[in-house]
Amino acid sequence: MAAENKSSTCMSCHTVSEDFEDLDLKTSRHWLRIAVACVFAGQGMVFSLALNMTPPSFVSPAYLILHGGLIISALVVMGVLGPPLFVSTWEMLKARRISIEGLFTLSLLAAFLGSLAGSISGGGDVFYEVIAIVIAIYTFGRILGERSHSNLKRESEVLKDRFNCAIVRSETGQWVEKHISNIPVGELLRVDPGASFAADGVILEGSGYVEETALTGEPLPVIRQPGDKVRAGTWSVDSRFILEVEQTLGGRELDKILDALDSPDGRPSIFQSKANVFISYFLPLVLVISAGTALFWFLAGTWVDAVLNSMAVLLVACPCALGLATPVAISHGLFRLAQMGLISRDGALIDTLAQTRQVFFDKTGTLSESSLQVVDTWTKEPLPIERIALISSIVQAQSSVKHPVARAISQYLGDNNIFIEDQIKNLRLIPGSGIEFFLNYGGTSKKVLVGDEDLYDTSESMQEVLHKLHEKRGKRIFVWYDEELVFCFVLRERLRNGVSEVCCDLNGLDIDARVLTGDPSPDIKFPEEIGLEIGLTSADKVQYVTDSRADGKFPLFVGDGINDTAAMTAASGSIAMDSGVGLARSAAMAILSEDRLTAIPEAIRLSRSIHKRLWGSLLFAALYNLVGVFLAAVGALTPVIAAIIMLISSFLVMYRAVSQNSYIKKR
Repeated sequence: MAAENKSSTCMSCHTVSEDFEDLDLKTSRHWLRIAVACVFAGQGMVFSLALNMTPPSFVSPAYLILHGGLIISALVVMGVLGPPLFVSTWEMLKARRISIEGLFTLSLLAAFLGSLAGSISGGGDVFYEVIAIVIAIYTFGRILGERSHSNLKRESEVLKDRFNCAIVRSETGQWVEKHISNIPVGELLRVDPGASFAADGVILEGSGYVEETALTGEPLPVIRQPGDKVRAGTWSVDSRFILEVEQTLGGRELDKILDALDSPDGRPSIFQSKANVFISYFLPLVLVISAGTALFWFLAGTWVDAVLNSMAVLLVACPCALGLATPVAISHGLFRLAQMGLISRDGALIDTLAQTRQVFFDKTGTLSESSLQVVDTWTKEPLPIERIALISSIVQAQSSVKHPVARAISQYLGDNNIFIEDQIKNLRLIPGSGIEFFLNYGGTSKKVLVGDEDLYDTSESMQEVLHKLHEKRGKRIFVWYDEELVFCFVLRERLRNGVSEVCCDLNGLDIDARVLTGDPSPDIKFPEEIGLEIGLTSADKVQYVTDSRADGKFPLFVGDGINDTAAMTAASGSIAMDSGVGLARSAAMAILSEDRLTAIPEAIRLSRSIHKRLWGSLLFAALYNLVGVFLAAVGALTPVIAAIIMLISSFLVMYRAVSQNSYIKKR
């Protein structure tokens, strides 16, 4: 019955929300829209060019068929592919704001109405293909934004699912599995070895190691005993715990971290922000000029002149230089960053890297290696047993324990070990202390203990060993064979390669570098150029980042764990280690390939150069639009020439950015 209850009450714990299963389908539909738009643009360009260069006789069968086909294809494109743009424009109007969607829609309508006027009058050029081009540009931008946010929400949902089930005591006294939403405060909850804590609570029974690295940054599991508090998102390593629930779904610290990721931060790149400011003034001006142009040419010429010239004003104002060329230029910059090892699809990353004056680093897994390393050893000479036999038994015993200390020792000894046949009996975990087993070798069976100093009382001999060690800091693990101390291993975190170089480079760039860690007593010596803040919660990290943003320092946060994600979201920019958890990688703007920290100062230098060049491109685009609108208003530009100038300006902006990046590469 308990097994049935377990599967029925907690089925949702093992299923990721279907809201995220159609991400690839959505993306495929977007790309299908772009492909269809390109096909229509291509065929429209061919037929429009033919009609403009060698037009058939007005209202002849060929004229009616070709123009009618182009009109129908334009309506199909707008009806099938245009709704997302039209809906966004309608939302813009309802919110009484001005955004780039308005210019896209105006350019699309200008292309259609201007071409329609040419088709009806028989005296003007047609350019229906511009409709499909505008829609393709808009759809491409939506792909980038939706993909990034959907990935983040999917990782968040996966993490919620992982910690949404718990084993609780039923009214009949049986232990059954329930979804966390069905567990009230005060309920008794059981966590077995290797299982996760799904609620915040106080331990009533059990003593052992709890792995809290993802929430606190401490590299080693910590001992938790009756009366201690534990949090959802942590794991029991070697003991069974009974706890009383204090916070359930919605009130857990884990929920507060995930809530910070539920809504998109919505921060556009600085170039897009400036473009939106420009558009908020430019769009009303374009509408006024277009209306004035139509009125003037209606009085001074014909209605065809009024329509064509007013549509030329709208067409030349198409935001391709802002909506296409600048994003493409930023994409090229992101490609250069990827070559350095900083992988991102978020153009705002370049802004942050260019402007940041403060970089915050997590410690464990970010500046330090994600695993512990054996840095010193002591061995009793002579050993009471053949060395290879004892080492083999330790490796075999430790390999069955899921603990970072056990993994480090097994890896260290395994590299120096030749396996021989031996026998290990009665292996058991001693919660919070280590392991015990009996080694059958040479016809005798002796007890072996591996663990902390309090595992066996040999204080006098232990002090002698500690005096002989070269490393005075770090985690010490002792081995006793038949009540005799025979080994001591010293384990420490180790800084990643290049940390000193990175700190020196950042200091040379006038950037303040600081470490924010939940570890209350870091056992690492950091370079002098970097500051250190210890014992921080996730909320503390967010506060440091928020204060830095308020001071205008455009903080960059570099981390790898669950407890870093809220700070990543609050920062102006964020980078996740390639070896970090999935949620951190999704929350971050960029991922540091192969955890190569030295890429960060290189990326800052590149971004500063790109930033300077793109500001010039933005100014160029603004001047081009103003001049182009003026020429179209006085009748100096036909709609076809306006469309050509629009494309040329976009390519010029892209060329400027690409040439700048090439220059940087040569240097």
